Amino acid sequence: MPRIELARERMAEIFRDTGVRFALLFGSVLDEDRPFPPRDLDIAVYFDRYEFETYLALLERLARVLGVRAGALDLVVLNRANPRLKLEAGLKGLPLFTAEPDALADFIADALFEYEDYRRFKREYGHHLRRRIEEGLSMAERGLDRDRVEGYLSKLDEAVARLVELRRRFSSLEEFMGDVDTRELCVHYLRIALECVLDICRHFLSRVGVSLAEVDTTNLIELAGEKGLIDPGFARRIRGMAGMRNAIVHVYLRLDYEAIYEVVSRKLGDFDEFARQVRDYLDRA
Repeated sequence: MPRIELARERMAEIFRDTGVRFALLFGSVLDEDRPFPPRDLDIAVYFDRYEFETYLALLERLARVLGVRAGALDLVVLNRANPRLKLEAGLKGLPLFTAEPDALADFIADALFEYEDYRRFKREYGHHLRRRIEEGLSMAERGLDRDRVEGYLSKLDEAVARLVELRRRFSSLEEFMGDVDTRELCVHYLRIALECVLDICRHFLSRVGVSLAEVDTTNLIELAGEKGLIDPGFARRIRGMAGMRNAIVHVYLRLDYEAIYEVVSRKLGDFDEFARQVRDYLDRA
């Protein structure tokens, strides 16, 4: 890795210019027992805000500084990676750059929680896949457990009703932030509502059958839209619910209360629409 060591300072400048929070060297280049030098160089980056144009510019500048072809440099965007890859890069990668001292540690903590959620889905998926194989893939029942989904919808209804009551207590972000009890109750019931949405999507996907490759690369809510549970356009619009749920559950020490205020004040209707579309799916099934 001599050329990487020589280019560290120039790379750090490029990372700062392109809004990278941290960068890691990982993959086969770190394998000391490898008999031949690797043909590709793997670098993982996490952006403050990912944009494809910025990614292309970063790839080109890094390739030039390192003296390699762009095709020989594999630049992995951790913002868009699946939970397994995030965790692998975070734990095994060699830090090349960090914009802030705790950036990488915070990322690894979040990745551990996210991976645990991913494993939970894989367990449920594996259970239903085994049942379908035992019954015969062409004959297996792939319908939803209606009672289970009804239970999630009922809990979602209760949580949204409580949020509607709570939002009457404030009329501005300042009032929301100042009333700690109301604010934290909003966080609590919003978490329940988000969990219900994700639990319905997980259950649906585990029953209808999806490839783990799809789960690795696609947001669960978006994937539920692609598979027909809800409208795909609506699914893309509410895909951020998954990230907000993860933030509430796992990043409670640095919650974005402004985003939570925005949802409680103006976007509770998205839960109503989600429930309506799931109900329509059940009626058609």
